[in-house]
Amino acid sequence: MITRMILSLVLAVIVAPIASASDASIAIEVVTERGVQATAHRDWLQLLVRCGADDVRIRSHRAGDEPSLVARGSKERPRYTVVGLLNAEGTLTLPGGRFNRRSADKLRDYFDRLAADGTEGVTAERGAFGLTKKQTELVHDDLAKPVGVATKGLPLADVLKGINKATELELRMDDRAWQVVRDAEPVADEVESLTIGSALAILIKRDGLVLVPTKERGEQVDLRIARARDVEGETWPIGWKSDRRTSELAPAMMEQLNAEVDGFRLAEAMESIAPRIGVPVYWDHASLRSKDIDPATVDVKLERQRTRLGRVIDRLLFQARLRGELKVDEAGTVFYWISR
Repeated sequence: MITRMILSLVLAVIVAPIASASDASIAIEVVTERGVQATAHRDWLQLLVRCGADDVRIRSHRAGDEPSLVARGSKERPRYTVVGLLNAEGTLTLPGGRFNRRSADKLRDYFDRLAADGTEGVTAERGAFGLTKKQTELVHDDLAKPVGVATKGLPLADVLKGINKATELELRMDDRAWQVVRDAEPVADEVESLTIGSALAILIKRDGLVLVPTKERGEQVDLRIARARDVEGETWPIGWKSDRRTSELAPAMMEQLNAEVDGFRLAEAMESIAPRIGVPVYWDHASLRSKDIDPATVDVKLERQRTRLGRVIDRLLFQARLRGELKVDEAGTVFYWISR
């Protein structure tokens, strides 16, 4: 039942609290600016109650009124008091959002997020993966931890199980992703020297999987592993570009040398060259497979010349329609990524 009281310019509506998953209670006070028609009061009352507000009051503007959001109560039974400004154009400004009378879905979402995730759920600025700055830092810090264990030749499921023990955030796998992991061939790369974020992205890409930091409503941030085809939007990258020059990242690649390559396959040539680069080398197995490129069968050749080591590598990879790039992991460790 809705009880209404009209006193002077104040219109208040109080409704019985509607239980939510978190038992949160939301009271909203709508402050009307000059020019708002009295007929709009009823429409907004009904809309806000319909969208999830438990206690709605409408009054005229007073000096100093601004949109605000205050949290009270306990963690188990939080109480939120929201103050919003309604202007003559019919726009209601709340902390973290602007709405009109056609915004029922957006308002309902606003109240749901507030009830599930508190003030941060509606006011905090969102960045990559829809996470707040605080949540993004939490993810980065967790994924910047070292893998610290050998991986090459082990079952992918075992490697992921070990990594899950090393992370504070939970590693969560979609059912379809788990089927892929269960049937995957043993891990082809040794990523022990890398951080968890870049290592995971490298290891699971081979089998068409991606890593996505995820924050479900009312839940903690976790690390989702899913099939790439099942994910829309951003995924955790395989390393990061660095502002540092090649001479700082991998000085050996700038060294001049006399080079000649003849009678080698690409895989053989790179295996011989890799120790001179001074950083780990990883192949994008998924891209190579999709383009039917096998480094073990591609003949490469380089006429005798004096040039930089980096130039030698570029020319060899080009013969297989590949390219390499220096990247850094979450802790700044440099590695060389070969892809299409």
